[in-house]
Amino acid sequence: MLARVAQNLYWLARYVERAEATARLAIAASETILDLPDGLPYDWDSLLQVFGSAITEGSLSENEVMEQLVLSLSHKGSIRFSVQAARENARVTRDLIPKDAWIAINEIHGLIERQSLLKFDRSSRTRLLQSVISGCRLWHGCLMANQARDLSWLFLRLGDRLEHADMVSRLVDPRVTQMIPGGSTQWASYDAIGWQNLLSALGGVELYRHSAKNQFIGADVLRFVLSDQDFPQSMLSALKRIESLLSRLPHQRVTVDSVQLIAKGLYALNLDQLSPEELTENMDRIQQELGRLHDKIITEYFFFKSGK
Repeated sequence: MLARVAQNLYWLARYVERAEATARLAIAASETILDLPDGLPYDWDSLLQVFGSAITEGSLSENEVMEQLVLSLSHKGSIRFSVQAARENARVTRDLIPKDAWIAINEIHGLIERQSLLKFDRSSRTRLLQSVISGCRLWHGCLMANQARDLSWLFLRLGDRLEHADMVSRLVDPRVTQMIPGGSTQWASYDAIGWQNLLSALGGVELYRHSAKNQFIGADVLRFVLSDQDFPQSMLSALKRIESLLSRLPHQRVTVDSVQLIAKGLYALNLDQLSPEELTENMDRIQQELGRLHDKIITEYFFFKSGK
């Protein structure tokens, strides 16, 4: 397989996963607002900060933040940017992916482009985000059912799981689950809402409850989404999958040591006593380690570094 083609497949999967995860994050944030009493401050700027965007002077409104996260083409973390990039990578690799998967990406792209021309209120935004998630799930379903388990599959899955692990680290950041300016004590009575919506963003509410945990306690939720091997969307599950995929790539140019190091770090976290600041620091560290792993894959298999 040409390095250029492998790179296209890798980024195709990363961008689809990024679009879905961003849509889930946006819905979780919107649901949090609906569950909170009127007047409780909500730090919408933190959503952009979690995605690495610089915070502008002055507080941004809900609509302004959501516009950037969903429809902006200048913000590289937006759903619209991710879907456009995914569609372009899919276009040049159409002969290597199922036809239905190509159609699914085109439908998501068309939906977002049409919405960019219409009124963007909370109701229309929620419908769009739910359609994006459904479209991305359809894309994944097409791959699972019809994609050959060859090199194309390995690079698609590697990009998908690396992006997922990175997005989990951003979703569990306290700036998402506890977006209250200055750590307002008013939030203390409602923090279970934030943890529940974190699980919702990962599609894990039912599985969490099936594990005999009916209370949304921060340490338990974090343990579930970070290191539960039975939860397929946990960070540890993604890391285990990345480790397996790397071991199957030709020549094994990228070792699994860095992945195993991240996994060991998850086990070492004392989640019962971890402060919000320490959690943020640890998630930032994991993002950096995943970034270094990404750079190794780019260097060893695609022969040149490529920015996100």
